Amino acid sequence: MVQKAMGTTLSCLHNNETVLIGALRSISEIRAEAEMVDVTPLDAPSGFRTYAPGMKTMGEVTLEGFHDGTQPGQQKLRSLFDAGEEARFSVTFPDGQKVEFNAFVKSYAFSNVEVEGVVHFTVQLCLSGPVNVA
Repeated sequence: MVQKAMGTTLSCLHNNETVLIGALRSISEIRAEAEMVDVTPLDAPSGFRTYAPGMKTMGEVTLEGFHDGTQPGQQKLRSLFDAGEEARFSVTFPDGQKVEFNAFVKSYAFSNVEVEGVVHFTVQLCLSGPVNVA
């Protein structure tokens, strides 16, 4: 069954405190990828390279939202960036399924400010370790 994204939330657990990251517009894909190791022997008869899977990575997740300097979740993201600390994040979909992962805040940016525009923020999370789908 098709599931609408409206109602999806992102929360952050750090130092035994859970905060909701508010005013989000989007959460990018959460994607597992394996490095590929070239295992082609010098005497490969086919003339084609051969590969084997190597280390896996979960890459990065981009968050975009409307800036609200008083929102506790947005404050937490900025403090995690400043401290360089890892935290546990949880994406909860409207049907209750969760995707949980550890990540560092790699970057935090404010949008361009324009006449009659709104101030957005963009955050890059660098995932560390495996992802749990529950």
